[in-house]
Amino acid sequence: MLLRHTLLYLPAQFVGPLFQLLAMIVWTHVVDEHTLGIITLITATHELLQIGFLAWWSQYALRFLGRYQDANDAPRFYRTENAILLASLALQSAAVIGILLLVIAPDAKAGVLVASVAYVITRSLNLYIGERARAQQQIRVYTIQQVFGPSVGFLLGLALIGLFGQSAEWPLAGYAAAQLTAALIVIPTLRCGYRLWPVDREIVVHALRYGLPLIVGGALGWVGLNASRFIVNQMSGVAAAGLFAVGYGLGQRAAAVAAMLVTAAAFPLAVRSMEQEGSQAGMRQLAANSALLVAILAPSLAGIFMLRTEIVHLLIAAPFQAVTLAILPLSTLAGAIRNLRAHFGDQVFLLQNHTRWMMAITAIDASTTVALSALFLPHWGLTGVAGATVLAALAAATVSFSIGFTRFGLRLPVSHVLRIALATIAMAALLRIFPEARTLGVLAAHVAAGAAVYFAVLALLYAPTLVRMLRPRPQHSGA
Repeated sequence: MLLRHTLLYLPAQFVGPLFQLLAMIVWTHVVDEHTLGIITLITATHELLQIGFLAWWSQYALRFLGRYQDANDAPRFYRTENAILLASLALQSAAVIGILLLVIAPDAKAGVLVASVAYVITRSLNLYIGERARAQQQIRVYTIQQVFGPSVGFLLGLALIGLFGQSAEWPLAGYAAAQLTAALIVIPTLRCGYRLWPVDREIVVHALRYGLPLIVGGALGWVGLNASRFIVNQMSGVAAAGLFAVGYGLGQRAAAVAAMLVTAAAFPLAVRSMEQEGSQAGMRQLAANSALLVAILAPSLAGIFMLRTEIVHLLIAAPFQAVTLAILPLSTLAGAIRNLRAHFGDQVFLLQNHTRWMMAITAIDASTTVALSALFLPHWGLTGVAGATVLAALAAATVSFSIGFTRFGLRLPVSHVLRIALATIAMAALLRIFPEARTLGVLAAHVAAGAAVYFAVLALLYAPTLVRMLRPRPQHSGA
């Protein structure tokens, strides 16, 4: 079932993140470091606002929406949902204006302010609608929310830059227009209400009790992921933040794209196992989920490391290449560690309703990132900041997995991990003998060859399992 649901979610999990990755590459060719710095800091700011003002409710809906489906409970959930959404969007809009004017770009003009607010509102709607659809396994709705904004928004932003110039307002406006369209397409098909009152106090209290630790933990997680960008901005300027954003953003996006290929379907299945069969069943499903996650993260990380020189030289504009080449392997490693923790280790605490543990773990990531980034930047520059994120991610992951293994019976699928490691080593060995690609076609051939070797070795190692899966089932006569 995990594999089937993963395949159904695959377009959403691949196309949207792929365009986000593509955008990071293309922006280096069409905007300068200053403009790119503003764009990346605005998008990072929205992630923080989303965590603080809406993600707590999104996680509650993902976990408990199934309990509010009968004729009596659904209306009170929908009223409460609408009120929380409206309040959240208003608060986020005010906050992004303040942060933009006080921290990111004090000289920002009205166009950038309006585009930033529009981006924040529409992106929040897309994310929430997508999470709600995932809770109800509405794959079509989820796919539209995940794909339309990043893909069409990128193309619109690119067209607006070509028409009106390099100002940061145009990419943001392009994304906002596409995200609004995506929301309008699916809203008529959603099971929802249109009233705001009365808000159900019981639901709000339950959601806050469940979600408040997630707000703190999510905010601290955002600090771990994004504080390095703002530290570079404060200590070295917005242009340096733009240079850092390319290598750091590519590494984080690459790891996220890989992880998201298999994670959308995974957690709802663990929730269902937990609800229907108990705690141990939930833990077994998490272990099965993690095997698929490692199977995609390991070759992605190894491939980027082995092909990093040709990737940077062929895809990134010349002014960004030196810094990106130094940062990319480190940021990808940090991203892989964080995604493994977020989609495996930390999900134990969500299933077991011990979300306060997540606050402590993300606090380790956040505090280590801030301290080491500020300490390393003067001595080792932007590469030192990227190295700081690796150490912070590793420290938090170590604590998360230690608690999961010792207190909640989490198990690592060792046999799967060993086979994945052997296939990854074989792939890396092949890539190591290739000369550096001089064209995109040769780079694509290297990637394809590495993937072919990886999957071929996995197929050999899983041959008995594959034979059992493919063997026709005997037909039983009804005599």
